[in-house]
Amino acid sequence: MLSRSSAALVVLACAGSAQAFTVATFADPTTGPVPSLFQWNATTNTLTGGYTGGNLTLETPGIAAPDFPGATFSMAPLVGMNIGGGVVQFGPGSIQFFDSGNQLIFNIAFSSAIMNMSLSFGASDFIGFNVDFTGSMMDMETEGEAFAFSFANPTATQNGFDVTASFTSSADRFIPTPGGALLAGIGGLYVLRRKRR
Repeated sequence: MLSRSSAALVVLACAGSAQAFTVATFADPTTGPVPSLFQWNATTNTLTGGYTGGNLTLETPGIAAPDFPGATFSMAPLVGMNIGGGVVQFGPGSIQFFDSGNQLIFNIAFSSAIMNMSLSFGASDFIGFNVDFTGSMMDMETEGEAFAFSFANPTATQNGFDVTASFTSSADRFIPTPGGALLAGIGGLYVLRRKRR
C-alpha cells in the first residue's frame, strides 16, 4: 500500500500537459460550386458527402506521415433532426480518407455531429463530437480529437443545397513536464526504500 507521500510522488511523476496540433487538413479542392463535396436533402433530412475529383491534397502538418496528393474521402449518408436555429443534429457516423491508390489512410469516427446551415450569413459548417482517429497515417496516440468541415459555394437544389468545403482536424498529444521523468525515478526509489524497511 502506498503512503500519501508515495502516491503524491506518483501523481507528480505523471504530470504533463496536452498540446493541441493539426492532424490533417485540406483546402477547398474546387474552384466553384461544382463538384460539390456535401449534399443536403431537406425533404429527407439527409446529408451525404464525399469527393473523388482527384485534386484534393490531404496535408498532415502535425504528424510524421507525408501529405497525400490525389486523396479522396467518403461519408455514409447521415439522417438528422432539425433542432432549430438552422442547426441539424446527427447521430454516429464515420468519414474515411483514401490515398491516390485507394488505400484507407485515415478514419474519423464520431458519436454525434451538427451542421450549421447559416449559408447566407456567418459560419456554415459540419462538426463532430466524441471523435476518434485511426488509420495508417496516425503515428501516435492522441486524445481530444476534433474535426470540422467549413462549407462554401452553396448552390440551391430542388430539395436543399450542395456545398463545397475545406477541412481541418486536430488532437491533443501528451507532453510530459520537464521534471516528470526525474520525479518518476525519485518516486520509484522511495517506494523501493519503503519496501526494504
